[in-house]
Amino acid sequence: MGLDLSNPEYAKAIEHYLSGRWKEAREALEGLHAENPEDHYVLLLLAKSMYSLGRLEEAIEHLQKAVALNPEFGNAYYELGVCYYRCGRLEKGLAAFNKVLALGGQSHAMASYFVGLINHLLGNDGAALEGFANLRKVSRESLIANFYLAQLKMKERKYDEALGLLKELAEVTPNLAEVHYLLGTAQFHLHNNTDAIKCYRKTLELNPNDTRARAVLEMLIDV
Repeated sequence: MGLDLSNPEYAKAIEHYLSGRWKEAREALEGLHAENPEDHYVLLLLAKSMYSLGRLEEAIEHLQKAVALNPEFGNAYYELGVCYYRCGRLEKGLAAFNKVLALGGQSHAMASYFVGLINHLLGNDGAALEGFANLRKVSRESLIANFYLAQLKMKERKYDEALGLLKELAEVTPNLAEVHYLLGTAQFHLHNNTDAIKCYRKTLELNPNDTRARAVLEMLIDV
C-alpha cells in the first residue's frame, strides 16, 4: 500500500504533515488509519507526527504496528530506533537500527551512526568502531564519526590514526574545543610537545574553563 494523493483525505493529511502542522496531521492521519488499518505508510506518518508532538510512546506503538504489517519496512525500523534512543531504551534502539542495516537496500546512513553511538555508550568498543567506520564508508561527508572514532583509536593507543581523524574534523569544525583538546592529547602521546601546547592553548581560547587542558598545558610549559 502507499499514499493515494488522489484521495482528498490523503492529500489533506499530507499537506498538514509537510507544513509541520503536527496536531492537524495527527488528527487527519488517525482518521485515515481508522479507515485503512492495514496501511503501514499511514502508520509511519502518524508515528512521525506523534514523535514531533513529543508523544514518543504512542509513536513507538504505531511503528510497532507498521513493522508487524511489513517486516521489511526499513523507514519504520529507523524511526523506531530513534524513538527508543530518545526514551533511553538503548538495547531496543540498537536492535532496531541493526535491523535497518540488515535490510541492505533500504539502509539509512544514520543507522550506522546510531549503531556506533549506542555501542559507544554501552561500552562495546569493537562494535562502536565498526558502526562509525561504516558511517564513514557509506557517507564520507559524515565527519562527526571522526570524533568518536578518534576517541576509540586513542583507547587502543593508535594515536597516529586518531590524529588524522581529528585534523580532518578540525578543518570543518574549527571552534569545537573538545576536538582541539583531543588533538593535544594525541600530539602529547606522540611526543610532539610543541604541537600539543598549541592545541591546548587553542582549547583554552575556545573554552577558558577547561581545567584538563590548563593542567596539562602548565605541566608542558614547566617541562
